[in-house]
Amino acid sequence: MKECSEDTDDLKAIIKREILALDLVRDVGFADVSQYRKVPGGSTPYEFLSDAKTALVYIALMDDIINTYGTWYVVSLNNFLKKTNDRIVALLRNHTVYSRGVIDERITDNLTGKISFRQLAVLAGLGTIGKNACLLHPVYGPNVAIGVVLTDSLIPHDTPLDKEICLHCDICVKECQTKAIKDDFFDRYTCKNRRKILGKGCGTPCIRCCPVGNNTE
Repeated sequence: MKECSEDTDDLKAIIKREILALDLVRDVGFADVSQYRKVPGGSTPYEFLSDAKTALVYIALMDDIINTYGTWYVVSLNNFLKKTNDRIVALLRNHTVYSRGVIDERITDNLTGKISFRQLAVLAGLGTIGKNACLLHPVYGPNVAIGVVLTDSLIPHDTPLDKEICLHCDICVKECQTKAIKDDFFDRYTCKNRRKILGKGCGTPCIRCCPVGNNTE
């Protein structure tokens, strides 16, 4: 196991403070990689760092990212993640902690990411998964992007939240124009084809109308 040069509790507080000082980052948590469970057809964090112990998971508001990096969603998101990952890797290096940022655009046959950032965010105590299949952060709701940096150092882990955040208000179910959101199921294929079905973008009402954590200031 990789030893840190500083007391691990103090190191965690320092690292968290430094990450929160980075542009656009709103929250950060520390996940136990050993608790990660591979999604069907997916992979694991060990593909990126074979002896990973801790995943540093951070979030930013998608609106902030688009306002800063441009409206082309995927390009803007990846530019933000790459820049922020590089900064986190550099600041961890200053604490003699080896790390590697993760950006993985691959998807499974079920249209989920090969590496589930949402699962790592849940393990890091940053929220729970709502009916809209999004991570629901207790303060910022579902309109968040998730970034992941892996380290082989065992930094004290956070724990998943002890209660579900989704209010089960069914607003996202009612507002979904393609009916991709069911009471107990999210149809990823229908959601993916929403432009073909509607002839236009849907405007993501499942995110915009969610009453959870609507504080984005």
